[in-house]
Amino acid sequence: MRGRCCTGWLAWVGLATLPVPAFAQPDPSGIQFVTVGSPGNAPFLQGIYTFNRGEVDYTYRIGKYEVTTSQWAEFMNAAFDRPSSDRLPFVNVPLAWGAAAITPTNPGGRHWTVSAANDMIPVGGISWRTAAMYCNWLCSGKSSQRSAFLSGAYDVSTFGYYNNGSTFTDQVAHSPGAAYWIPTLDEYLKAASYDPNRFGQGQGGWWAWLNQSNSTPVYGPPGVTVNGQPTTANSDHWFVTYPNSDPYAVPLGAYNVTSAFGLYDTAGATTEWVEETVHFTDERYPRNRLTMGSSRDSLPGGADRTGATGSDYPSMIDSSYGLRVASSIPAPATGLLMCVWCGPFLLRRRPA
Repeated sequence: MRGRCCTGWLAWVGLATLPVPAFAQPDPSGIQFVTVGSPGNAPFLQGIYTFNRGEVDYTYRIGKYEVTTSQWAEFMNAAFDRPSSDRLPFVNVPLAWGAAAITPTNPGGRHWTVSAANDMIPVGGISWRTAAMYCNWLCSGKSSQRSAFLSGAYDVSTFGYYNNGSTFTDQVAHSPGAAYWIPTLDEYLKAASYDPNRFGQGQGGWWAWLNQSNSTPVYGPPGVTVNGQPTTANSDHWFVTYPNSDPYAVPLGAYNVTSAFGLYDTAGATTEWVEETVHFTDERYPRNRLTMGSSRDSLPGGADRTGATGSDYPSMIDSSYGLRVASSIPAPATGLLMCVWCGPFLLRRRPA
């Protein structure tokens, strides 16, 4: 028998059926991630909370889009369609999204469905704590077990208030080794506004505005022009000019503007939570969490500049608050490494 090619030998030793590298497969979370590289970039040198921030010395991933209605509905169904004796704390139903209520599986539970047309509608009205529990659920592989919502990235048992409710005791940063988490301030800032080729190939720098330019965004519904320029930001400001339009119905990715790393809607959709806490002088615990990026109900102008949009209590629910998930870089699957290592031997011909 004549020699076999690598594929034949792989099949013979059982390696051909091993999985391809994880980075070549859809992420199990269902989220489309982009990779943010260029570790060790220069920091951003503007803003109150963002001055000398944004330097990240490792490669990571972050959502290409904010969480979509379909992604959030899957989480809501897992969290709410449960027996009445198994209610979860700190999980709220969003104030603005594209899902519709249907009959639940469990009596007393809640369940939602999403039409294809509403798949990419952004989700507004997510508290920081609910966002943290979503990351826990993703870390568990979307398990329906109660414990899957309560730990993984954040320990929900730490969630509480102190000093008559003016400060909070929540776990400050995600647990080491978590696969999914709420982005840090530095991670979000870099992914949204740093450009590795800002001043030429390999010459990195920062954009002043979230439309990837140093000019004020142009406001209006997607697909229209204002003074001959295409609209580049989604904000309630244009709702006044276009009263028959609904900014809450604009799907994610509708504006053809991305960050240098491929993020859509940093200048639009919702204001996105980050991990960063805000401390007041001499207080033991933090008061607020920061939000980043502008939102569909921001006023035009300053809110779309690179920097922090504002801050709020981690339990606060507002239609402008949403989420973009950060993630670690998955390791290559073992099968590929074995194929590379064994390749020279597997390619040899057997004697006739």
